[in-house]
Amino acid sequence: WPAGIAVAATDVDVAIARTEPPFAGRPAVTEIRALHFDAIASAQRHIFAENQYFTSLAIARAFARRLAEDDPPEIAVLSPYTQSGWLEISTMGVLRARIHRMLRDADHRRRYHLYCPMLGWLDCNEGCLNIHSKVLIVDDALLMIGSSNLSDRSLALDTECNLIIESRGNPRLSKLIATMRERLLAEHLGCTAP
Repeated sequence: WPAGIAVAATDVDVAIARTEPPFAGRPAVTEIRALHFDAIASAQRHIFAENQYFTSLAIARAFARRLAEDDPPEIAVLSPYTQSGWLEISTMGVLRARIHRMLRDADHRRRYHLYCPMLGWLDCNEGCLNIHSKVLIVDDALLMIGSSNLSDRSLALDTECNLIIESRGNPRLSKLIATMRERLLAEHLGCTAP
């Protein structure tokens, strides 16, 4: 472990969720997709997703179902302002724009937000801050980090692996998850976490 970095937690159970396509007679593994749906459905107060690609119609529909409720959770998605290169812009960028429009239209209580971090010295026409992370934090209850994008391909066809910490009501783990969310938000807002 690097000497200059403090350990955030020890003695924590970590779950592993996978995505694997069917291959050589083995069935598909869609644990990551199922976990996203369960996490979105169980959110009480807020969902924070930081992801390189936000193009999954299945995830967008799960968000839209929550936004249709009387008291939906806050949903914050952090993703790059633009994609890399013309091909990604004309595919992934177009898909994200459609999903964003769909969720804005479904958001009657102003609980959904798409954030795109920028750096003052970068012109959005020349480039933007690239978000490559894949993080999902739900309330102070669940932290997921790994390789899976919020794209239907990543949730069903690619080979992916995510690690998950669930608080299950443990105050120490709830604090750990809340602290991770606050640290990520502080980094993007250019301030220090409380």
